[in-house]
Amino acid sequence: MPANRPAIPRELDRRVRVEAGHRCAIPHCRMPVLVIAHIRPWATVKRHEFENLVALCPNCHTLFDRGDIDRKSMLHYKGRLSPFSPYALAEHPDHIDLLAAYQKFRVFIDMWLDAARAFSAAKQQGAGADEGRRVFRTTGDAAMKASHARLYLAAESPPPVAKAADQIMNAAVWSACTTMGMPVPAEFLHLKPATDDLPALWADLEHEIHEVLNAPARKKVKLMPQRPHYVDELDEGQRQRFA
Repeated sequence: MPANRPAIPRELDRRVRVEAGHRCAIPHCRMPVLVIAHIRPWATVKRHEFENLVALCPNCHTLFDRGDIDRKSMLHYKGRLSPFSPYALAEHPDHIDLLAAYQKFRVFIDMWLDAARAFSAAKQQGAGADEGRRVFRTTGDAAMKASHARLYLAAESPPPVAKAADQIMNAAVWSACTTMGMPVPAEFLHLKPATDDLPALWADLEHEIHEVLNAPARKKVKLMPQRPHYVDELDEGQRQRFA
C-alpha cells in the first residue's frame, strides 16, 4: 500500500467483508482469506468508497492486479453480492422471502419518489387541474404501496433490518413532501431523519441484510396467511404441533 494512502476505515472494511460473507467475491473461489481491493484503482479515484471496494482472496487479487480478471468482470462480481441482485435469490434460497420483501420495498420507494418529482414538475409546468389530480393520485398510490412493502419487510426481518427500513421510510416521507411542497404528516414530524442521504441509508439496510444472509435462516411456519411465525416465537405446545 502506498505510504501516503490512508487506511480503509474500520467500519467500511467490515461492511465490504460482510457483503461478501467473509469470503472471496469471485463465485468459483470463495476462499475465506481476504484483502480489500479497489475496483477502479486507488491512483485514479484516491478515495475509499463502498461501491468501489470488493473482498478478494490474495490469489484473485493478484489475478485482478495483473489484468487476468478485467474491471468489467470485477464489477459484475461486485454486483452479484447485492441483495437487490437476482443472483442473491438463487444463492440464498432460505432467505428468499426476506430478499423478495427487500426488493419490493426498494422498488416502491423509488416509484414513490419518482412520482413526487413528477408531481413537482407538473406544478412547475402549470399542468391543469385534471392532470394535477392524476399525478397526485399516482403519488398517493405509490406511497401506500411503499408503506405496505415496509410492513411486509418488517414481518420478514429481524429488528435491525426493520429499523433500517423504517429510517428509509421516514426519509422518503420527508423527501416526498419537500419535493411536492406539502407539509409532513403530523405522525412523522417527530421522526425527522438524521440524514436525507438515501444512498447511505440503502447501504445501511443492505449491510443489515447481509448480516442476516450470513447467518442460518430461522425456521418458520405460517399460522395465518397474513404473517409467518418463526419457530422461536412459539410456545412449546405450538412447536410440537408444527415439528
